[in-house]
Amino acid sequence: MKRNVPLRTVLLLGCAALAGWLCLSSDGSAPAGEPAVRIHYLGHSAFYLRFDNGINVLTDYGKSRAYGLNSPIFGIGMRTPDVATFSHRDEDHFGGPVGKGVPFILWGDRPLSLNGLDIAPVRTFERTLAAPDNSSFLFTRNGRKVLHLGDCQALIAACDRPEVAARIRELYPDTYDVVLLPIGFTSDILEPAARFLGLLKARAAIPMHFWEPADKRAFLDLLKDRQRPDGRRYAVRETGGPQWSLRESELPGDAVLVVGLTPASFDGWK
Repeated sequence: MKRNVPLRTVLLLGCAALAGWLCLSSDGSAPAGEPAVRIHYLGHSAFYLRFDNGINVLTDYGKSRAYGLNSPIFGIGMRTPDVATFSHRDEDHFGGPVGKGVPFILWGDRPLSLNGLDIAPVRTFERTLAAPDNSSFLFTRNGRKVLHLGDCQALIAACDRPEVAARIRELYPDTYDVVLLPIGFTSDILEPAARFLGLLKARAAIPMHFWEPADKRAFLDLLKDRQRPDGRRYAVRETGGPQWSLRESELPGDAVLVVGLTPASFDGWK
């Protein structure tokens, strides 16, 4: 059956495609010096991502301070992202004021390919290991991989068990340029989250989903001078701001870069 596509969706997709075309060179790659992805942390598990093809993605844009938690989510102003992804439908991850007109909204096991950006869900586990109740999302563009882990705390809390560690490696087998990692839960999982990160082949990581700024600082302190199972160490950086751009020149070859972002409203790229 033929589906009629709303004119607003067509116009938004056309603008996204034009933006991507304008920022690409004649061979389809990004101009020299253009970051593979710009990352703005809005708070909790919410990020605004801009890839070098001009596609804007909003992740887990939930209600600020949902359930009374001290974990605010800041605004995106009047912007409309091209894609919004939701790991699950809990209020702290779903139901924020995204507004109307987002062309693509993804949850569950729905994938998407758009202008050279592939978005693939990975079904994961928050409350129990018995059945998946959550989705991580893997963003792949020109071989670069950004992994938003969603709420995978059941895996994190049990990552010391050999069978769970094996499942983690099965679910997340790739080498990731950036991992967005939850570090807070209904119980203290800072140390398990550090061990979980050691199981992933990550080049850089950004902690998210924490209740207090002190939790983020405690997690960064856990990783300072820490050696991973593969022998690499962590290079820890606290930016003092909400933004970071993935550039090859900034990734250390002998360490995993861990960037501590401070959430804030999105007022544009700086």
